[in-house]
Amino acid sequence: MACHAPGVTAQQRADLFVGGLPDHIRVDVELRGPQDLQSAMYYARAFERRAVAIQQE
Repeated sequence: MACHAPGVTAQQRADLFVGGLPDHIRVDVELRGPQDLQSAMYYARAFERRAVAIQQE
């Protein structure tokens, strides 16, 4: 909900999204330093796919 509040910057939206990710994905996404929500979501999906692939080995 806070993501949709008026006056929230793109960086704040990304930070709110990243803060809600599971730790094993959040750390990797934070290290990439996404500047907006779209980038944060892209990285999160990529790292989630990587985590699934590693588990399947």
